[in-house]
Amino acid sequence: MIRFSSPAAADIHMLDEHAGQLLDTIGKSRGERGVISPEEIPGVLASLRAAIARDTPQHAKPEDTDDPDERQRREQDVALGRRAYPLIDMLERAAKKKKEITWGV
Repeated sequence: MIRFSSPAAADIHMLDEHAGQLLDTIGKSRGERGVISPEEIPGVLASLRAAIARDTPQHAKPEDTDDPDERQRREQDVALGRRAYPLIDMLERAAKKKKEITWGV
């Protein structure tokens, strides 16, 4: 479990796999700890929004397959935009208050 924290917003807890996907998207390492400085936030937001724009059309509908296992996987699939929303909200709040965001295990 990874916890994102900022003095500007409530903490966010994410599974390692999901947090890792977001950290990869913004170019940060998956290390035990890290920080996003206030100066980095505009670039991080731009990276996340670009990745979301690229990701959205890739999600296939569950009803488009007859394979029950694939249908179940598609039903549980969460779009990057939905998964990233709490972090985007935190980034926007932190930017307004010029505060950093940290993460750790």
